[in-house]
Amino acid sequence: MQEGLAEAWEEVLVEVWVEVWEEVRVEVWEEVDGNTGGVSVLNPGRGRQGRKWQERIGGGANWWLMEGILLLLIAEKPSHGYELMHRLTDFGMHFQGVGQMGNVYRILSELEMLGFIRSSWNTFGVGPARKVYEITPEGKLHLKQISQSAATFKSTLDKFTKRCDEIE
Repeated sequence: MQEGLAEAWEEVLVEVWVEVWEEVRVEVWEEVDGNTGGVSVLNPGRGRQGRKWQERIGGGANWWLMEGILLLLIAEKPSHGYELMHRLTDFGMHFQGVGQMGNVYRILSELEMLGFIRSSWNTFGVGPARKVYEITPEGKLHLKQISQSAATFKSTLDKFTKRCDEIE
């Protein structure tokens, strides 16, 4: 019974997080692009462009986490896609096959389209050229917003788990 309750609360918290996160994305978009009207492609679920963004990323609650982690990894060290996927294992994300790797490249493409990262081709060394991603100033601002939102969400989760532990 308690396991079912925890799962239900997790779903509720994720829904709340997504709502809070959508508001942060709108604020960041307005600050970066000056877009104070219309539909922001950064705000999934609001208007046609928002739905397209969510559909391309894969929807659900995990897209924002992957986006934030990718920005963090790129901020720490400019990297190519395969290297980023290897570094994602530090966050418990493992990819089994090319199909799953496509989601990472879709997110990278969207981040680049939005101006949060930029890429260049590295033709040095052995093997084929690799597309190397680096974060932009706008991307650093977006990453900071993600971090602040994640801290708020963590605080909410900490309160939730503490209160769950108090139930006998």
